[in-house]
Amino acid sequence: MKIKEKTRKSLTLSKEEWINRVNPIIRGKVNYYVTIIKAVKANEEYGQKSHCRTRWIRKILERIDGYIRKRLRVALIHKHPTQRKGMRMNTLWNNEFFLKIKLIPSYWLYLNKVYGYTIEQYLSDMSKSAKRRFQYKVKRAKEKGEEYFTPHRLQKMQNAWNASS
Repeated sequence: MKIKEKTRKSLTLSKEEWINRVNPIIRGKVNYYVTIIKAVKANEEYGQKSHCRTRWIRKILERIDGYIRKRLRVALIHKHPTQRKGMRMNTLWNNEFFLKIKLIPSYWLYLNKVYGYTIEQYLSDMSKSAKRRFQYKVKRAKEKGEEYFTPHRLQKMQNAWNASS
């Protein structure tokens, strides 16, 4: 995969150089999927019904975004070797951090080109879906008769909180 080649752990580059390496790949992947949507819309204009299902595109782009952020966190950790890893990487280097350093989220770029989404709408949608996933995990644990916030999990959360402060 091109992303893996461009985000090697052994390379020590600045954040801007990492972003300049990854953003063209993101644009290319999104343009490929936007072409599919345009073809479906063009066929509909000519009266041809399409059996193409485009919901899978969103899931693919969300996974690509997560993979890119994970690879960049691993690559950036070499600039901060004394920093504790784990939850700190996910809380400190979250979606907003990557937007600030000008990483283009592929899912947002797709939604922007197809539906005209803004960055603010993207961030609010992502935070809402994260909250829904969390609530679902807690609900599933209760249904199974398990406790979601176990002492071990609370200790891990406390350690991550202490590391970030």
